[in-house]
Amino acid sequence: MPVRPAFTLPRYGRRINDREVGRMPMTARARIGIAAAVVGAIAVGGAAVVMFGWMIDETRFDRPDPAFDALASEISAVPGVSDVQKQRWVEAPAFLATSSWVQVTASASAYPEVREIACDTTYPDAVEWGFDLEGAGGTRVSAYADAGRGCPELGFDLEAVASEISRVAPGSVIQAAIWDAERFALSSLDGRASEVAAQLLPLVAHADALREAAGVDPAMPVEVSGVRLGVEIGPGEGAGYHALVSTLIDEHDVTFFSFGGGGTPIDGVEKVQVTAPDSQRAAIERLIADSGLPVAALPVAFLE
Repeated sequence: MPVRPAFTLPRYGRRINDREVGRMPMTARARIGIAAAVVGAIAVGGAAVVMFGWMIDETRFDRPDPAFDALASEISAVPGVSDVQKQRWVEAPAFLATSSWVQVTASASAYPEVREIACDTTYPDAVEWGFDLEGAGGTRVSAYADAGRGCPELGFDLEAVASEISRVAPGSVIQAAIWDAERFALSSLDGRASEVAAQLLPLVAHADALREAAGVDPAMPVEVSGVRLGVEIGPGEGAGYHALVSTLIDEHDVTFFSFGGGGTPIDGVEKVQVTAPDSQRAAIERLIADSGLPVAALPVAFLE
């Protein structure tokens, strides 16, 4: 029986006979399957990259809820509330745990009613709260509560603190918080170094009154801090630290003074950190050592 001539496949340049031709449909299907697998792998890999990017960037996906909107609307209607920002969202990769956040800007006098609404709301999810209270002379005092159901837990009386700051240091922009469950912290959010002494020194002087207004433990230190000043003030020490720091600034050209604040220094040594001209350093060390304050026992490190 004569044999049929073989032919050449241009793509591969190999001669095949008619027996091999019968296997070609299976080969084509295999090629399609491989191609589909490759495309699928690329798609899965691309999706994984996108998902990873969402996770790294903490991308939020809105999840509106009428009950949450109703809560924000009720707060917006309180006299003295000037702005309410809110968001309800989920994050990659689970897209299951819903988070809710509300930021309220209001007068200090409006805060009690806002808090009462937050405490009494029937909205079932935990809410992360932020408050920005406005007072006399452009004073702004902010505070934040971790996510929770019911009453926002700040750990202190925000309205009373905001009112006291407006009284003793009008125009200050301050964030109030309980840090490490052991210090009542008042931190300046005004980055202008020239304003630090004017705004923070009155808070140092009135540390006892601010502690009392906050309603915290009478023995809790008050930490007053800004870009160029950080002071940890124990009960009864406000006047002493105010006098010390005022003298350092006015008479010895100190432009930075800081100690306390919790934590352990890198070298393990607690110290006072000061920036001042070289010619003033000896006098500054003597003044701190003779202050009669707890800071007198610390070494002084001069910063360039």
